[in-house]
Amino acid sequence: MSDQREPVVAVAPKPGAFGRAATHSGPMFTADSRWIRRAVRPHPSLRLVCLPFAGGGASAFQSLVRLLPRDIEVIAIQLPGREERTREDPPDAVPALAAACAVAVRPYLNVPYALYGHCAGALLAYEVAHEVRRRFGVWPNRLVAAAQPAPHLPPTRPPLHELSDELLIEGIRERGGLPPAIAVQPDLISVLLPLLRSDFALWERYQHRRRDPLPCPVTTMRGRADGLVDVTNTKPWGEHSSAGWSELLVEGGHYFISSLGQADASALAGVLLAPSTNAVAN
Repeated sequence: MSDQREPVVAVAPKPGAFGRAATHSGPMFTADSRWIRRAVRPHPSLRLVCLPFAGGGASAFQSLVRLLPRDIEVIAIQLPGREERTREDPPDAVPALAAACAVAVRPYLNVPYALYGHCAGALLAYEVAHEVRRRFGVWPNRLVAAAQPAPHLPPTRPPLHELSDELLIEGIRERGGLPPAIAVQPDLISVLLPLLRSDFALWERYQHRRRDPLPCPVTTMRGRADGLVDVTNTKPWGEHSSAGWSELLVEGGHYFISSLGQADASALAGVLLAPSTNAVAN
């Protein structure tokens, strides 16, 4: 995506649909609720709550289960309109969506947690961090904002959700957000279009509300081959943290999460497990 209001949409119809085969040595996701997909670890020291890119589902994060160490338990949020929730209306208001996500993660806050949001999911993760604190008095240990400019930056391109179906799909394809397996299925595209247009509208209309900086560190992640974001629009995430900003460069493009290698996953784990005292309730 080129700015915080223009998420590139990709849709994961099933695990393994993007690049990497769905073979995992660790546990697979199970549905704890409509909202929560979790790969249960017996004694995690950290829970990583993952929020997907626009149009994406929880399965986008399944590969993290086998790539991250066993003391990190991966939880993925399954949003309405995605994958097995396709019969539900997609979200149309960011505050209500953030509130629903916060309530959904409440049972898992007995262990320190971090948030990972990819693309538009990074904006949602930022909102969820504030909502969890407001409701339950807990901050995350860290916010990881992947492939996403800082939330306060203005948009740089016209909104795509106002375009015709043909131009919308072309715009998505140009940004690398339409997997080849889906691009050749016009019937599937026609089914997905309402969700795609709704997601674009939701995040292209996103309005940042100025709040006190997060007391936890913010780490941005971006692929070395990503031509849609760069350090000039990821570094300003540091303005949203009083505990510091860092950036992690990984191999891949805008959707590097679908092909994340072990070395880059280990670097992410090192960031996530770095000492932090910011998640205490107060």
